[in-house]
Amino acid sequence: MSENPLSEYNGLTIYECIKSKAEEYKDLTALEYYGNKISYASLIADIDRCASAMYLYGVRQGMHVAVILPNIPQAVFIFYACSKLGAVCDLIHPLSSVRELKSYIEMTNPKIVFVYDELPAGITVLSGKVQKAVLVSPSEYLPKMAKLAFKMKSGVKNPAFIRFETFPEFFKEGTKPFAYKEDDLPVASDPCAMLYTGGTTGKAKGVLLSSFNFNNNAEEAIESCECLRKGDRFLAELPIFHGFGLGVCVHTVLMYGGTSILLPVFKVKKFAQLISKYKPAVIAGVPAIFGAIVSGDSKDIDMSFVKLVISGGDKLPSDIQDKMNEILASHGSKAVVRQGYGLTECLSGVCLMPPGCKEHNCIGRPYRNTRFKIVDPETGRELPNGTNGEILISGPSVMVGYYNEPEENRDTLKIDDEGVVWLRTGDMGRIGDNGLLYFECRIKRMIITNGYNVYPGVLEDIIRSCSGVADCAVIGVPDELRGEVVRAYIVFDKDVDTDSTLKAVKEEMNLSVSKFAVPRSFVVLDEIPRTKLGKVDIKALEEYKQE
Repeated sequence: MSENPLSEYNGLTIYECIKSKAEEYKDLTALEYYGNKISYASLIADIDRCASAMYLYGVRQGMHVAVILPNIPQAVFIFYACSKLGAVCDLIHPLSSVRELKSYIEMTNPKIVFVYDELPAGITVLSGKVQKAVLVSPSEYLPKMAKLAFKMKSGVKNPAFIRFETFPEFFKEGTKPFAYKEDDLPVASDPCAMLYTGGTTGKAKGVLLSSFNFNNNAEEAIESCECLRKGDRFLAELPIFHGFGLGVCVHTVLMYGGTSILLPVFKVKKFAQLISKYKPAVIAGVPAIFGAIVSGDSKDIDMSFVKLVISGGDKLPSDIQDKMNEILASHGSKAVVRQGYGLTECLSGVCLMPPGCKEHNCIGRPYRNTRFKIVDPETGRELPNGTNGEILISGPSVMVGYYNEPEENRDTLKIDDEGVVWLRTGDMGRIGDNGLLYFECRIKRMIITNGYNVYPGVLEDIIRSCSGVADCAVIGVPDELRGEVVRAYIVFDKDVDTDSTLKAVKEEMNLSVSKFAVPRSFVVLDEIPRTKLGKVDIKALEEYKQE
Protein backbone atom coordinates (compact mmCIF):
# COMPACT_ATOMS: atom_id res chain seq x y z
CA MET A 1 0.00 0.00 0.00
CA SER A 2 1.53 3.31 -1.07
CA GLU A 3 1.60 6.07 1.51
CA ASN A 4 0.65 9.67 0.98
CA PRO A 5 3.61 11.61 2.46
CA LEU A 6 1.62 14.86 2.49
CA SER A 7 -1.29 13.60 4.57
CA GLU A 8 -1.58 14.66 8.21
CA TYR A 9 -3.88 11.68 8.81
CA ASN A 10 -1.55 8.80 7.91
CA GLY A 11 -0.97 7.69 11.49
CA LEU A 12 -4.52 8.27 12.75
CA THR A 13 -7.46 5.90 12.97
CA ILE A 14 -10.83 7.05 11.69
CA TYR A 15 -11.94 7.41 15.32
CA GLU A 16 -8.98 9.65 16.12
CA CYS A 17 -9.73 11.78 13.06
CA ILE A 18 -13.38 12.25 14.00
CA LYS A 19 -12.39 13.02 17.58
CA SER A 20 -10.12 15.81 16.35
CA LYS A 21 -12.87 17.09 14.06
CA ALA A 22 -15.30 17.08 17.01
CA GLU A 23 -12.93 19.37 18.88
CA GLU A 24 -12.54 21.64 15.85
CA TYR A 25 -16.22 21.81 14.86
CA LYS A 26 -17.72 21.25 18.32
CA ASP A 27 -21.01 23.14 17.92
CA LEU A 28 -21.61 22.52 14.22
CA THR A 29 -24.19 19.92 13.14
CA ALA A 30 -22.54 16.62 12.19
CA LEU A 31 -25.65 14.52 11.50
CA GLU A 32 -29.22 15.47 10.71
CA TYR A 33 -31.93 12.84 10.93
CA TYR A 34 -35.47 13.88 10.03
CA GLY A 35 -34.94 17.26 11.72
CA ASN A 36 -32.98 15.94 14.71
CA LYS A 37 -29.59 17.68 14.62
CA ILE A 38 -26.63 16.01 16.31
CA SER A 39 -23.62 18.24 16.92
CA TYR A 40 -20.01 17.12 16.53
CA ALA A 41 -19.64 17.28 20.33
CA SER A 42 -22.69 15.07 20.82
CA LEU A 43 -21.53 12.71 18.08
CA ILE A 44 -18.18 11.95 19.68
CA ALA A 45 -19.86 11.56 23.09
CA ASP A 46 -22.28 8.98 21.66
CA ILE A 47 -19.43 7.20 19.84
CA ASP A 48 -17.45 6.98 23.10
CA ARG A 49 -20.49 5.72 24.98
CA CYS A 50 -21.13 3.08 22.32
CA ALA A 51 -17.47 1.99 22.48
CA SER A 52 -17.70 1.65 26.27
CA ALA A 53 -20.78 -0.57 26.00
CA MET A 54 -19.12 -2.69 23.30
CA TYR A 55 -15.99 -3.08 25.43
CA LEU A 56 -18.07 -4.27 28.39
CA TYR A 57 -19.62 -6.88 26.10
CA GLY A 58 -16.17 -8.19 25.23
CA VAL A 59 -15.31 -6.46 21.97
CA ARG A 60 -11.54 -6.25 21.56
CA GLN A 61 -9.00 -5.45 18.89
CA GLY A 62 -9.31 -7.58 15.76
CA MET A 63 -12.79 -8.87 16.54
CA HIS A 64 -15.67 -8.38 14.12
CA VAL A 65 -18.91 -6.51 14.82
CA ALA A 66 -21.76 -6.85 12.30
CA VAL A 67 -24.00 -3.91 11.42
CA ILE A 68 -27.18 -4.77 9.48
CA LEU A 69 -28.69 -1.29 9.44
CA PRO A 70 -29.81 1.47 7.08
CA ASN A 71 -28.61 5.10 7.32
CA ILE A 72 -29.46 5.92 10.92
CA PRO A 73 -27.38 7.65 13.62
CA GLN A 74 -26.74 4.45 15.59
CA ALA A 75 -24.96 2.92 12.60
CA VAL A 76 -22.54 5.87 12.53
CA PHE A 77 -21.87 5.58 16.28
CA ILE A 78 -21.12 1.87 15.98
CA PHE A 79 -18.84 2.33 12.96
CA TYR A 80 -16.52 4.76 14.74
CA ALA A 81 -16.81 2.97 18.09
CA CYS A 82 -15.40 -0.15 16.44
CA SER A 83 -12.41 1.91 15.31
CA LYS A 84 -11.79 3.15 18.85
CA LEU A 85 -11.58 -0.45 20.04
CA GLY A 86 -9.66 -1.74 17.02
CA ALA A 87 -12.55 -3.96 15.95
CA VAL A 88 -13.64 -4.53 12.34
CA CYS A 89 -17.11 -3.23 11.48
CA ASP A 90 -18.85 -5.55 9.01
CA LEU A 91 -21.50 -3.53 7.16
CA ILE A 92 -24.24 -5.74 5.72
CA HIS A 93 -27.19 -4.89 3.46
CA PRO A 94 -30.45 -5.05 5.50
CA LEU A 95 -32.19 -6.49 2.42
CA SER A 96 -29.81 -9.45 2.27
CA SER A 97 -31.54 -12.78 1.92
CA VAL A 98 -31.81 -15.16 4.86
CA ARG A 99 -29.10 -17.40 3.41
CA GLU A 100 -26.82 -14.45 2.69
CA LEU A 101 -27.14 -13.25 6.28
CA LYS A 102 -26.31 -16.72 7.53
CA SER A 103 -23.20 -16.95 5.33
CA TYR A 104 -21.98 -13.47 6.31
CA ILE A 105 -22.35 -14.20 10.02
CA GLU A 106 -20.63 -17.57 9.71
CA MET A 107 -17.80 -15.96 7.73
CA THR A 108 -16.51 -13.73 10.55
CA ASN A 109 -18.32 -14.94 13.71
CA PRO A 110 -18.95 -11.38 14.95
CA LYS A 111 -18.86 -10.64 18.66
CA ILE A 112 -22.03 -8.51 18.41
CA VAL A 113 -24.63 -8.13 15.67
CA PHE A 114 -26.62 -4.90 15.44
CA VAL A 115 -29.72 -5.62 13.39
CA TYR A 116 -32.59 -3.55 11.99
CA ASP A 117 -35.68 -4.34 14.08
CA GLU A 118 -37.99 -4.48 11.06
CA LEU A 119 -36.38 -7.59 9.60
CA PRO A 120 -38.08 -10.50 11.41
CA ALA A 121 -36.97 -13.09 8.84
CA GLY A 122 -33.36 -12.03 9.11
CA ILE A 123 -33.51 -11.83 12.88
CA THR A 124 -35.00 -15.32 13.14
CA VAL A 125 -32.18 -16.90 11.17
CA LEU A 126 -29.65 -15.09 13.36
CA SER A 127 -30.97 -16.67 16.53
CA GLY A 128 -28.50 -19.28 17.65
CA LYS A 129 -25.92 -18.04 15.14
CA VAL A 130 -24.52 -15.10 17.09
CA GLN A 131 -23.05 -14.47 20.53
CA LYS A 132 -24.88 -11.19 21.07
CA ALA A 133 -27.62 -9.47 19.04
CA VAL A 134 -28.95 -5.95 19.52
CA LEU A 135 -32.16 -4.72 17.90
CA VAL A 136 -31.93 -1.19 16.53
CA SER A 137 -34.97 0.89 15.62
CA PRO A 138 -34.92 3.77 13.11
CA SER A 139 -37.37 5.60 15.40
CA GLU A 140 -35.01 6.01 18.37
CA TYR A 141 -33.40 9.25 17.15
CA LEU A 142 -36.48 10.75 15.55
CA PRO A 143 -37.88 14.02 16.96
CA LYS A 144 -40.66 13.40 19.49
CA MET A 145 -43.68 13.88 17.22
CA ALA A 146 -42.09 12.01 14.33
CA LYS A 147 -41.25 9.12 16.68
CA LEU A 148 -44.87 8.88 17.77
CA ALA A 149 -46.10 8.86 14.16
CA PHE A 150 -43.54 6.19 13.27
CA LYS A 151 -44.64 3.87 16.07
CA MET A 152 -48.30 4.22 15.12
CA LYS A 153 -47.53 3.48 11.48
CA SER A 154 -45.01 0.70 12.06
CA GLY A 155 -46.59 -1.53 14.68
CA VAL A 156 -43.82 -4.13 14.26
CA LYS A 157 -44.42 -7.09 16.56
CA ASN A 158 -42.60 -10.39 16.46
CA PRO A 159 -42.03 -13.01 19.17
CA ALA A 160 -38.47 -13.46 17.92
CA PHE A 161 -37.67 -9.99 19.28
CA ILE A 162 -38.07 -11.09 22.89
CA ARG A 163 -34.69 -12.77 23.12
CA PHE A 164 -32.77 -9.79 21.75
CA GLU A 165 -31.61 -6.72 23.62
CA THR A 166 -32.67 -3.30 22.30
CA PHE A 167 -30.19 -0.56 21.44
CA PRO A 168 -31.30 1.72 24.33
CA GLU A 169 -30.69 -1.18 26.75
CA PHE A 170 -27.28 -1.79 25.21
CA PHE A 171 -26.46 1.92 25.20
CA LYS A 172 -27.11 2.22 28.95
CA GLU A 173 -24.15 -0.08 29.54
CA GLY A 174 -21.89 2.64 28.15
CA THR A 175 -22.42 4.74 31.27
CA LYS A 176 -21.00 2.10 33.61
CA PRO A 177 -17.42 2.53 34.82
CA PHE A 178 -14.88 0.08 33.49
CA ALA A 179 -11.12 -0.35 33.15
CA TYR A 180 -10.34 0.32 29.50
CA LYS A 181 -6.83 -0.82 28.65
CA GLU A 182 -5.05 1.23 25.99
CA ASP A 183 -1.92 -0.89 25.90
CA ASP A 184 -2.75 -2.40 22.53
CA LEU A 185 -4.22 0.49 20.54
CA PRO A 186 -5.24 0.05 16.89
CA VAL A 187 -3.15 1.64 14.16
CA ALA A 188 -4.16 3.29 10.90
CA SER A 189 -3.14 0.35 8.72
CA ASP A 190 -5.37 -2.10 10.60
CA PRO A 191 -8.68 -3.07 8.97
CA CYS A 192 -11.52 -1.01 10.45
CA ALA A 193 -14.38 -1.98 8.13
CA MET A 194 -15.50 -4.79 5.88
CA LEU A 195 -17.88 -4.25 2.96
CA TYR A 196 -19.26 -7.05 0.82
CA THR A 197 -18.85 -7.29 -2.92
CA GLY A 198 -18.84 -9.78 -5.75
CA GLY A 199 -15.47 -8.45 -6.94
CA THR A 200 -14.65 -9.66 -10.43
CA THR A 201 -16.18 -13.12 -10.06
CA GLY A 202 -19.60 -12.55 -8.49
CA LYS A 203 -18.77 -14.66 -5.43
CA ALA A 204 -19.61 -12.74 -2.24
CA LYS A 205 -16.39 -11.56 -0.59
CA GLY A 206 -15.54 -9.27 2.30
CA VAL A 207 -13.43 -6.26 1.35
CA LEU A 208 -11.18 -5.20 4.22
CA LEU A 209 -10.55 -1.46 4.40
CA SER A 210 -8.28 0.40 6.82
CA SER A 211 -8.37 3.79 8.49
CA PHE A 212 -5.54 4.72 6.13
CA ASN A 213 -7.88 3.97 3.20
CA PHE A 214 -10.77 6.00 4.63
CA ASN A 215 -8.77 9.02 5.73
CA ASN A 216 -6.73 9.42 2.57
CA ASN A 217 -9.74 8.84 0.34
CA ALA A 218 -11.63 11.57 2.19
CA GLU A 219 -8.72 13.98 2.08
CA GLU A 220 -8.18 13.49 -1.65
CA ALA A 221 -11.92 13.70 -2.40
CA ILE A 222 -12.18 17.02 -0.57
CA GLU A 223 -9.19 18.32 -2.51
CA SER A 224 -10.59 17.16 -5.87
CA CYS A 225 -14.04 18.66 -5.23
CA GLU A 226 -12.35 22.05 -4.61
CA CYS A 227 -15.47 23.64 -3.13
CA LEU A 228 -16.35 21.87 0.14
CA ARG A 229 -16.53 24.07 3.23
CA LYS A 230 -17.44 23.46 6.86
CA GLY A 231 -21.18 23.60 7.36
CA ASP A 232 -22.00 22.41 3.84
CA ARG A 233 -25.02 20.11 3.89
CA PHE A 234 -24.65 16.75 2.15
CA LEU A 235 -27.66 14.58 1.28
CA ALA A 236 -26.68 11.06 2.43
CA GLU A 237 -29.25 8.83 0.74
CA LEU A 238 -26.65 6.33 -0.50
CA PRO A 239 -26.46 3.38 1.94
CA ILE A 240 -23.66 3.08 4.48
CA PHE A 241 -23.11 -0.58 3.59
CA HIS A 242 -21.88 0.73 0.21
CA GLY A 243 -18.45 2.36 -0.16
CA PHE A 244 -19.91 5.45 -1.82
CA GLY A 245 -22.38 5.94 1.04
CA LEU A 246 -19.97 5.21 3.91
CA GLY A 247 -16.77 6.69 2.53
CA VAL A 248 -18.21 9.81 0.87
CA CYS A 249 -21.62 10.59 2.37
CA VAL A 250 -20.48 10.03 5.97
CA HIS A 251 -16.71 9.99 6.56
CA THR A 252 -15.70 12.57 3.96
CA VAL A 253 -18.49 14.91 5.11
CA LEU A 254 -17.36 14.69 8.73
CA MET A 255 -13.75 15.28 7.71
CA TYR A 256 -14.55 18.71 6.25
CA GLY A 257 -16.96 19.74 8.99
CA GLY A 258 -20.11 19.26 6.97
CA THR A 259 -23.57 17.98 7.87
CA SER A 260 -24.53 14.50 6.70
CA ILE A 261 -28.31 14.35 6.25
CA LEU A 262 -29.11 10.69 6.91
CA LEU A 263 -31.95 9.10 4.95
CA PRO A 264 -32.64 5.44 5.87
CA VAL A 265 -35.21 5.03 3.10
CA PHE A 266 -36.25 7.18 0.17
CA LYS A 267 -38.16 6.87 -3.05
CA VAL A 268 -36.17 7.60 -6.18
CA LYS A 269 -39.16 9.26 -7.85
CA LYS A 270 -39.42 11.77 -4.99
CA PHE A 271 -35.73 12.66 -4.84
CA ALA A 272 -36.29 16.13 -6.26
CA GLN A 273 -38.64 16.82 -3.34
CA LEU A 274 -35.89 15.84 -0.90
CA ILE A 275 -33.60 18.41 -2.49
CA SER A 276 -36.26 21.06 -2.00
CA LYS A 277 -36.88 19.99 1.62
CA TYR A 278 -33.29 19.69 2.88
CA LYS A 279 -31.53 22.25 0.61
CA PRO A 280 -28.18 20.42 0.42
CA ALA A 281 -25.09 22.10 -0.98
CA VAL A 282 -23.90 18.70 -2.21
CA ILE A 283 -25.80 15.93 -3.98
CA ALA A 284 -24.16 12.58 -4.67
CA GLY A 285 -26.10 9.86 -6.41
CA VAL A 286 -26.19 6.96 -8.82
CA PRO A 287 -27.51 7.41 -12.41
CA ALA A 288 -30.95 6.09 -11.43
CA ILE A 289 -31.44 9.08 -9.12
CA PHE A 290 -30.56 11.62 -11.79
CA GLY A 291 -32.73 9.74 -14.27
CA ALA A 292 -35.65 10.15 -11.88
CA ILE A 293 -35.02 13.87 -11.54
CA VAL A 294 -34.91 14.54 -15.28
CA SER A 295 -38.00 12.41 -15.95
CA GLY A 296 -40.00 13.83 -13.06
CA ASP A 297 -41.62 17.13 -12.25
CA SER A 298 -38.89 19.48 -11.01
CA LYS A 299 -40.01 22.73 -12.65
CA ASP A 300 -40.77 24.57 -9.38
CA ILE A 301 -37.76 23.36 -7.36
CA ASP A 302 -35.10 25.87 -6.33
CA MET A 303 -31.55 24.52 -6.71
CA SER A 304 -29.62 27.76 -6.23
CA PHE A 305 -28.03 26.32 -3.05
CA VAL A 306 -26.57 23.27 -4.88
CA LYS A 307 -22.88 23.80 -5.62
CA LEU A 308 -21.65 20.24 -6.23
CA VAL A 309 -23.32 17.28 -7.95
CA ILE A 310 -21.49 13.93 -8.14
CA SER A 311 -22.55 10.82 -10.04
CA GLY A 312 -21.01 7.42 -9.38
CA GLY A 313 -21.80 3.73 -9.09
CA ASP A 314 -22.33 3.25 -12.82
CA LYS A 315 -21.89 4.93 -16.18
CA LEU A 316 -24.08 8.03 -16.47
CA PRO A 317 -26.01 8.01 -19.79
CA SER A 318 -25.11 11.04 -21.89
CA ASP A 319 -28.71 12.18 -22.34
CA ILE A 320 -29.35 12.14 -18.58
CA GLN A 321 -26.10 14.02 -17.98
CA ASP A 322 -27.07 16.76 -20.44
CA LYS A 323 -30.66 17.05 -19.17
CA MET A 324 -29.53 17.17 -15.54
CA ASN A 325 -27.10 19.96 -16.38
CA GLU A 326 -29.94 21.85 -18.07
CA ILE A 327 -32.14 21.43 -14.99
CA LEU A 328 -29.39 22.66 -12.66
CA ALA A 329 -28.77 25.74 -14.81
CA SER A 330 -32.46 26.58 -15.20
CA HIS A 331 -33.09 26.18 -11.45
CA GLY A 332 -30.40 28.58 -10.29
CA SER A 333 -27.41 26.29 -9.69
CA LYS A 334 -23.98 26.90 -11.19
CA ALA A 335 -23.00 23.26 -10.73
CA VAL A 336 -22.71 20.64 -13.46
CA VAL A 337 -22.82 16.90 -12.89
CA ARG A 338 -19.32 15.60 -12.22
CA GLN A 339 -18.85 11.88 -12.81
CA GLY A 340 -16.49 9.93 -10.65
CA TYR A 341 -15.22 6.36 -10.72
CA GLY A 342 -14.28 3.81 -8.14
CA LEU A 343 -15.22 0.44 -6.68
CA THR A 344 -15.56 -1.13 -3.26
CA GLU A 345 -12.02 -2.50 -3.48
CA CYS A 346 -10.76 1.10 -3.34
CA LEU A 347 -13.56 2.22 -0.99
CA SER A 348 -15.32 4.69 -3.31
CA GLY A 349 -14.36 7.24 -5.94
CA VAL A 350 -10.69 7.67 -6.79
CA CYS A 351 -11.10 10.11 -9.66
CA LEU A 352 -13.50 12.95 -10.44
CA MET A 353 -14.30 15.18 -13.40
CA PRO A 354 -12.78 18.65 -12.99
CA PRO A 355 -15.14 21.58 -12.30
CA GLY A 356 -17.17 22.64 -15.33
CA CYS A 357 -16.31 19.56 -17.42
CA LYS A 358 -19.27 18.29 -19.43
CA GLU A 359 -17.62 15.56 -21.53
CA HIS A 360 -19.56 12.37 -22.07
CA ASN A 361 -18.20 9.07 -20.70
CA CYS A 362 -15.50 11.01 -18.86
CA ILE A 363 -14.91 9.70 -15.35
CA GLY A 364 -12.46 12.37 -14.40
CA ARG A 365 -8.94 13.05 -13.27
CA PRO A 366 -7.22 10.71 -10.77
CA TYR A 367 -6.90 11.91 -7.20
CA ARG A 368 -3.54 13.46 -6.40
CA ASN A 369 -1.91 10.35 -4.95
CA THR A 370 -3.78 7.81 -7.06
CA ARG A 371 -2.29 6.35 -10.23
CA PHE A 372 -4.15 4.74 -13.13
CA LYS A 373 -2.78 2.69 -15.97
CA ILE A 374 -4.41 0.91 -18.88
CA VAL A 375 -3.21 -2.59 -19.71
CA ASP A 376 -3.97 -5.40 -22.11
CA PRO A 377 -6.27 -7.65 -20.00
CA GLU A 378 -4.62 -10.80 -21.38
CA THR A 379 -0.92 -9.91 -21.27
CA GLY A 380 -0.84 -7.16 -18.64
CA ARG A 381 1.21 -4.99 -21.00
CA GLU A 382 0.70 -1.25 -20.42
CA LEU A 383 -1.03 0.47 -23.32
CA PRO A 384 -0.50 4.00 -24.66
CA ASN A 385 -2.94 6.87 -24.14
CA GLY A 386 -6.03 6.65 -26.29
CA THR A 387 -6.05 2.83 -26.34
CA ASN A 388 -8.78 0.88 -24.58
CA GLY A 389 -7.73 -1.71 -22.03
CA GLU A 390 -8.30 -2.83 -18.46
CA ILE A 391 -8.18 -0.11 -15.81
CA LEU A 392 -5.66 -0.70 -13.00
CA ILE A 393 -5.48 1.49 -9.89
CA SER A 394 -2.74 2.12 -7.35
CA GLY A 395 -2.88 4.45 -4.39
CA PRO A 396 -3.79 4.98 -0.74
CA SER A 397 -7.43 3.95 -1.22
CA VAL A 398 -6.69 0.41 -2.45
CA MET A 399 -8.05 -2.17 -0.01
CA VAL A 400 -6.09 -4.21 2.49
CA GLY A 401 -7.47 -7.28 0.69
CA TYR A 402 -10.33 -9.74 0.61
CA TYR A 403 -11.11 -11.49 3.88
CA ASN A 404 -9.70 -15.05 3.88
CA GLU A 405 -9.43 -15.15 0.07
CA PRO A 406 -5.70 -15.62 -0.76
CA GLU A 407 -6.33 -16.79 -4.33
CA GLU A 408 -8.70 -13.89 -5.07
CA ASN A 409 -6.14 -11.49 -3.60
CA ARG A 410 -3.42 -12.85 -5.87
CA ASP A 411 -5.68 -12.43 -8.89
CA THR A 412 -6.90 -8.95 -8.02
CA LEU A 413 -3.91 -7.26 -6.35
CA LYS A 414 -0.89 -7.33 -8.65
CA ILE A 415 2.57 -6.24 -7.50
CA ASP A 416 4.86 -4.82 -10.20
CA ASP A 417 8.65 -4.92 -10.40
CA GLU A 418 8.90 -1.75 -8.31
CA GLY A 419 6.81 -3.23 -5.52
CA VAL A 420 3.73 -1.12 -6.34
CA VAL A 421 0.36 -2.80 -5.70
CA TRP A 422 -2.12 -2.47 -8.58
CA LEU A 423 -5.82 -3.24 -8.26
CA ARG A 424 -7.35 -4.96 -11.27
CA THR A 425 -10.81 -3.46 -11.77
CA GLY A 426 -12.28 -5.70 -14.46
CA ASP A 427 -13.37 -2.52 -16.27
CA MET A 428 -12.32 -1.25 -19.67
CA GLY A 429 -11.33 2.34 -20.33
CA ARG A 430 -8.71 4.66 -21.75
CA ILE A 431 -6.63 7.64 -20.74
CA GLY A 432 -6.90 10.66 -23.04
CA ASP A 433 -4.01 12.91 -24.00
CA ASN A 434 -5.58 15.46 -21.65
CA GLY A 435 -4.93 13.11 -18.71
CA LEU A 436 -8.63 12.47 -18.16
CA LEU A 437 -10.09 8.97 -17.90
CA TYR A 438 -12.87 7.58 -20.07
CA PHE A 439 -14.99 4.54 -19.20
CA GLU A 440 -15.92 2.10 -21.96
CA CYS A 441 -17.45 -1.10 -20.59
CA ARG A 442 -17.05 -3.95 -18.13
CA ILE A 443 -14.94 -6.98 -18.88
CA LYS A 444 -16.91 -8.99 -16.33
CA ARG A 445 -20.56 -9.80 -16.87
CA MET A 446 -22.55 -7.76 -14.41
CA ILE A 447 -25.89 -6.02 -14.00
CA ILE A 448 -26.10 -2.75 -12.07
CA THR A 449 -29.53 -1.98 -10.66
CA ASN A 450 -30.01 1.16 -8.56
CA GLY A 451 -26.23 1.25 -8.09
CA TYR A 452 -26.01 -2.32 -6.73
CA ASN A 453 -23.97 -5.00 -8.49
CA VAL A 454 -25.82 -8.16 -9.52
CA TYR A 455 -23.91 -11.09 -11.01
CA PRO A 456 -25.94 -13.13 -13.53
CA GLY A 457 -23.77 -16.22 -13.08
CA VAL A 458 -24.62 -16.43 -9.38
CA LEU A 459 -28.36 -16.21 -10.10
CA GLU A 460 -28.11 -18.75 -12.91
CA ASP A 461 -26.42 -21.27 -10.59
CA ILE A 462 -29.27 -20.90 -8.09
CA ILE A 463 -31.98 -21.31 -10.74
CA ARG A 464 -30.27 -24.35 -12.30
CA SER A 465 -30.12 -26.01 -8.87
CA CYS A 466 -33.93 -26.02 -8.68
CA SER A 467 -35.69 -29.27 -9.53
CA GLY A 468 -37.34 -29.22 -12.96
CA VAL A 469 -35.07 -26.56 -14.49
CA ALA A 470 -33.21 -27.66 -17.62
CA ASP A 471 -31.48 -24.40 -18.56
CA CYS A 472 -31.55 -20.68 -17.82
CA ALA A 473 -29.96 -17.32 -18.51
CA VAL A 474 -30.10 -14.01 -16.65
CA ILE A 475 -29.66 -10.57 -18.20
CA GLY A 476 -30.22 -6.92 -17.35
CA VAL A 477 -33.17 -5.09 -18.88
CA PRO A 478 -32.92 -1.30 -19.33
CA ASP A 479 -35.06 0.57 -16.83
CA GLU A 480 -35.66 4.31 -16.77
CA LEU A 481 -35.40 4.66 -12.99
CA ARG A 482 -33.01 1.88 -11.95
CA GLY A 483 -30.66 1.77 -14.94
CA GLU A 484 -31.26 -1.96 -15.28
CA VAL A 485 -33.51 -4.58 -13.71
CA VAL A 486 -32.96 -8.33 -13.63
CA ARG A 487 -34.79 -10.69 -15.99
CA ALA A 488 -34.47 -14.50 -15.98
CA TYR A 489 -35.11 -16.79 -18.95
CA ILE A 490 -35.88 -20.41 -18.01
CA VAL A 491 -36.22 -23.69 -19.86
CA PHE A 492 -38.05 -26.38 -17.86
CA ASP A 493 -37.69 -30.13 -18.07
CA LYS A 494 -40.34 -31.92 -20.10
CA ASP A 495 -43.46 -33.09 -18.32
CA VAL A 496 -43.05 -30.78 -15.29
CA ASP A 497 -45.82 -28.52 -14.07
CA THR A 498 -44.58 -25.13 -15.24
CA ASP A 499 -46.57 -23.04 -12.78
CA SER A 500 -45.58 -24.94 -9.64
CA THR A 501 -41.93 -25.24 -10.75
CA LEU A 502 -41.71 -21.52 -11.48
CA LYS A 503 -43.23 -20.80 -8.08
CA ALA A 504 -40.54 -22.95 -6.45
CA VAL A 505 -37.82 -21.09 -8.39
CA LYS A 506 -39.14 -17.73 -7.19
CA GLU A 507 -39.26 -18.95 -3.59
CA GLU A 508 -35.67 -20.17 -3.84
CA MET A 509 -34.55 -16.80 -5.24
CA ASN A 510 -36.24 -14.92 -2.41
CA LEU A 511 -34.42 -17.11 0.11
CA SER A 512 -31.02 -17.01 -1.55
CA VAL A 513 -30.33 -13.49 -2.85
CA SER A 514 -30.84 -9.89 -1.80
CA LYS A 515 -34.17 -8.31 -2.65
CA PHE A 516 -32.67 -6.02 -5.30
CA ALA A 517 -31.13 -9.01 -7.12
CA VAL A 518 -34.34 -11.06 -7.40
CA PRO A 519 -35.46 -11.05 -11.07
CA ARG A 520 -38.29 -8.63 -11.74
CA SER A 521 -39.60 -10.94 -14.45
CA PHE A 522 -39.29 -14.56 -15.56
CA VAL A 523 -39.66 -15.65 -19.18
CA VAL A 524 -40.23 -19.30 -20.06
CA LEU A 525 -38.51 -20.44 -23.30
CA ASP A 526 -38.29 -23.69 -25.20
CA GLU A 527 -34.52 -23.26 -25.38
CA ILE A 528 -31.83 -20.71 -24.49
CA PRO A 529 -30.24 -19.22 -27.64
CA ARG A 530 -26.54 -20.03 -27.88
CA THR A 531 -23.60 -19.07 -30.08
CA LYS A 532 -21.70 -21.53 -32.27
CA LEU A 533 -19.27 -21.97 -29.38
CA GLY A 534 -22.11 -22.99 -27.09
CA LYS A 535 -22.15 -19.80 -25.01
CA VAL A 536 -25.40 -18.04 -24.14
CA ASP A 537 -26.22 -15.62 -26.94
CA ILE A 538 -26.78 -12.51 -24.83
CA LYS A 539 -27.41 -10.38 -27.89
CA ALA A 540 -30.23 -12.70 -29.04
CA LEU A 541 -31.81 -12.50 -25.58
CA GLU A 542 -31.53 -8.72 -25.60
CA GLU A 543 -33.34 -8.64 -28.92
CA TYR A 544 -35.93 -11.12 -27.63
CA LYS A 545 -36.75 -9.00 -24.59
CA GLN A 546 -37.89 -6.18 -26.86
CA GLU A 547 -40.63 -8.27 -28.48
